[in-house]
Amino acid sequence: MRGSEASDARATGSALREREQMLTSVVEGNPIATFVIDAGHRVLCWNRACAALTGWSRERMLGSTEHWRAFYAARRPVLADLVLDQADAATIARHYGARRIEVSQVAEGAFEAEHFFPDVGAGGRWIFFTAAPLRDASGAVFGAVETLQDVTERNRAREEIERYRENLEAQVVARTAELASANEELSQYAYAVSHDLKAPLRAVRNYADFLREDLAGRLDAEQAGYLDGIQRALEQGEQLIEDLLDYSHVGESAAVAERLDLGAFLRGLLDGLALEGDVVVEMAERWPLVCADRLLLRQVFQNLVTNAVKFNRSVPRRVRLDWQWCAPQRIEVAVRDNGIGIADRHREQIFRIFQRLHTRSEFPGVGIGLAIVRKALAHLDGAVRVESVPGVGSTFFVALPAEGAPADD
Repeated sequence: MRGSEASDARATGSALREREQMLTSVVEGNPIATFVIDAGHRVLCWNRACAALTGWSRERMLGSTEHWRAFYAARRPVLADLVLDQADAATIARHYGARRIEVSQVAEGAFEAEHFFPDVGAGGRWIFFTAAPLRDASGAVFGAVETLQDVTERNRAREEIERYRENLEAQVVARTAELASANEELSQYAYAVSHDLKAPLRAVRNYADFLREDLAGRLDAEQAGYLDGIQRALEQGEQLIEDLLDYSHVGESAAVAERLDLGAFLRGLLDGLALEGDVVVEMAERWPLVCADRLLLRQVFQNLVTNAVKFNRSVPRRVRLDWQWCAPQRIEVAVRDNGIGIADRHREQIFRIFQRLHTRSEFPGVGIGLAIVRKALAHLDGAVRVESVPGVGSTFFVALPAEGAPADD
């Protein structure tokens, strides 16, 4: 029996040495910082990558139970020690924090965490580390392995991005406040300028009226034409002032969204426009509900409909209002006309303020209407585009948020 027991002991010792040699071979060849402890918490393996990361040599660590010194200023268990002792998640969380420790999918009983180690390297290092138990063929735990990855640069980059984001957000807030202040000043300036301009225009109108009254019956055709020209110029100046005020006021106050039956809204708007007798307006029968600011919506469609009528020499002048779904909870309203049309090269220019394609003798206006349309839609989370064929007509497409979604065919 003694001989048999001695033989078994030699075989067991030989198997343990072979296992340790195999572990050492595997760990040493691993480019990831790795160390292994045995059942007595002694260091069995401490590879070159681990020595490079921690600054503690393999010779200093092998056989030691003080591997904690490579990571902490005071004695405490490392994650491999806790895993070896089969500590539960609550116990491990007390050492690393509940938010920082997670169960790892590497192996049963394994955990992982990311932590800042102020005593590792110069200035400390952020390390992502995983520890798992080592089991023999019977499932018994005979040690633990821990891997460590230096993620300092990644975290510094993440922190830098976060600082950049916070700084960018602060700049956006500041610029938004500056823009709001500038818009308020611009609105006040526009009001003041319009008031100052209206006074001399009224004076000129009054003087022109006085001259017409005083010289009634004594004006020849040329002189009467001069006074008529003054009258037209005054009307254009007054209209320009009113249009400038309208443009400056678009989006001046916070939009007040309300649920609107778009069909009923458009019919009411058309009734209020009192269009001339040779204008034929057609509308789709059924319309969706939209959630929008009533005043901004009026500015959009009033300008589009009046432009469709104004820039039109056809007989009769036709305007068609229709719509379709263009995305879930989003529609596109089409305002079609049989007017003079727009050349491709002018399709963007027409939305800029004061951009006219025709003389006032051809078509009245100052070139602000479509600029108002685009500005109003920007406040409605909408958009506008145009398709046109010169001499045939134009279609303005207005995208708007709507309630509901396209019905399945």
